Amino acid sequence: MTQNLNQFKPTTEKGALDLAINWNLYDCRIDPNSVADFTNANGFAVKLVSITGSKNIIVDLATNATDKIFGFIPLETKTNSYSKGDFIRVGSSAVVMQMEAGAAIAGGDSIEIVPTGNKVVTQTAGTVVGTALTSAAADGDLIKILIKTL
Repeated sequence: MTQNLNQFKPTTEKGALDLAINWNLYDCRIDPNSVADFTNANGFAVKLVSITGSKNIIVDLATNATDKIFGFIPLETKTNSYSKGDFIRVGSSAVVMQMEAGAAIAGGDSIEIVPTGNKVVTQTAGTVVGTALTSAAADGDLIKILIKTL
């Protein structure tokens, strides 16, 4: 995160939580058998993984737009890269988060993920993961998404 001299508020970053209280933040564990790369994980979509006997919520990186998305990894100021077995926070339904658009998006559009670029686009064939609260003019714009998962 780049800060400038005399900056009055933090720079908007991908994965940053927004709009006051976000109740649906869960402590989860990355699948110990995961082969996914959790480097620069702000805003990554995750899905639930079933591991027999586990007492933790186990998640792994969503790899397909039709996956049942559990939530998204929010911005953490201490680290944004994780390894398999690490504990992470995950924002789920009713959390508002900054996401990176993969194309132009109008406010109010239903949103799906693009797993290869870790971005969001207007929903066409994938699983709806939220609603755009603000609009994006082009690929790479940061927009507020109201997450609606599972």
